[in-house]
Amino acid sequence: MAAAWLVLDWDQDHFHVLCAQSTRHGVKVTRAASWPHPEPFTPSTAERIGKALRDFMKAKQIAPTPVIFGLGRDRVFLKELRFPEIAPHEEANLVRFQTGKELTESIDNYVVDYVHLARDTGGGNRHVMTAAVRRDVVAMIQTLCQSAGLKLHAITPKLFGMAGALERAVYPEESPLQPNALNVVLAPGQRWAELSFYRGRRLLQAQALANGPLLLNEIKRNLAVFQAQHAVNLDVTGPECLYMFGDEQGGVQSSSNGHHLPIRMLNPLHQEPDVAKSVKTPACFAGAAGLADLWSQSGAKPLNLAAPRRMSAPVSVTKQRGIFYGAAAAVFLVVMIGMMAYVLSQKRAEIQRLTSARVADEKFLSDNAQERADLDAYRDWEASTIPWLDELYDLSARHPWEEGFRVHQLAASTAGTKKGNKDAFVAKITLSGNAPAGKETLVKTLNDAMARDGHVRPNIKKMTTRPGNQLEYEMKIDVSRQELKKFDTRLFVPPPRPPQKITIIEKKFAAKAEEEMKDDPDPEPDMDADPQEGGKK
Repeated sequence: MAAAWLVLDWDQDHFHVLCAQSTRHGVKVTRAASWPHPEPFTPSTAERIGKALRDFMKAKQIAPTPVIFGLGRDRVFLKELRFPEIAPHEEANLVRFQTGKELTESIDNYVVDYVHLARDTGGGNRHVMTAAVRRDVVAMIQTLCQSAGLKLHAITPKLFGMAGALERAVYPEESPLQPNALNVVLAPGQRWAELSFYRGRRLLQAQALANGPLLLNEIKRNLAVFQAQHAVNLDVTGPECLYMFGDEQGGVQSSSNGHHLPIRMLNPLHQEPDVAKSVKTPACFAGAAGLADLWSQSGAKPLNLAAPRRMSAPVSVTKQRGIFYGAAAAVFLVVMIGMMAYVLSQKRAEIQRLTSARVADEKFLSDNAQERADLDAYRDWEASTIPWLDELYDLSARHPWEEGFRVHQLAASTAGTKKGNKDAFVAKITLSGNAPAGKETLVKTLNDAMARDGHVRPNIKKMTTRPGNQLEYEMKIDVSRQELKKFDTRLFVPPPRPPQKITIIEKKFAAKAEEEMKDDPDPEPDMDADPQEGGKK
């Protein structure tokens, strides 16, 4: 984006106002006007003059843009200084101290700034041009711009812009500002004329000469002194002429025979003929056009008394590194705090959601308490229901098929389930019976056969031998619920035994028994006999 400037050149009781715009081909002047302020420009009148300047710009339809304020040579102290190379943060203080030794007043009454001219090849010395202006002058310029509604960008001597004005004035000819060429430029004003000497673009010296009858003599004297000082420099050329901004009717032009340098008249606005025709004296805008060209150059850092260089603190690498790490840690901490806040908000939202879900579930359970109780009762009944026919079938299949080994009492019952009870055995069978004496293995065989099935848990409570060679046993069997498809035990009945042959001895005992029965016609009935077989066993 092109930069626009408003240059104010203060010339005694006039302000030369110039509007310029930076382009790719240099600076272009768009407006120019001279305004005589109604009263002397002093600190006490700066505010009133600023308001009057605002009205003038409004009448001329000049838009307010950043202001570059140009000062004449008569209001600025200039001095070249050389000093050994020192730390950058101490340079501004040293320049101010060296400048103060050249002034007749206290340095506290001045604003000081400087520009680097060149670095000497021997010893690495610094070479600067320092400029000082009174603080009250800077203050009244600031008051002027504030009252006029303008933004003050820079205060600088217009001598530093004369080189750029010279290049603009001779264009499209080759620039005379060659590195080893000396040039002399004269810019007349209302009361003062400024005579400046340049080597390339570097300002060597400048003088403010009274614009009057003695101007010619002052020019001759200063030219003679300058040529004498540079006569021993074999590596420089010129000056070939005296460049003067003005018209053909000046007193210097008519007296050009007084010195040997030819005079070349220049118009600083010759590239903008329409703008030049709108003003009475285009030569008065040479300094303003040069300052606009100077501040439009990329990378340029001209002397600026509105924002002078100041002493800065020494740069510590350790401190810079600490600041960098501290800033990085602060950024990391801020990011972590942000992430923690985000996670915390997510967790709070999750807790709120779960709380709402819990309240909804509790309400649902409360509303369906009776249905839940009925369901729990059904589950308890379902868990404690045992298919007793299948259980008795499996018990019969596992019972050893032996003579004299029988069951005379069996009791089965369910205990139901209890909340929190992890035991799956919900029913029990109490089994008692008889076995021949010495046949304890039959009881153990029955116990082992049932123990191989995981849904029953047998336990032999007692085995007792009674009189009459009878073994009584008692078992307790815990039973858990089992699916019907898992009852796969088969009952195998052994075939009947063939009839045994009666021996002679047995026949004798049988005959003896018949005789006893005949002798006793009313024998006691046998309690174990089968009544369907006539009371005989």
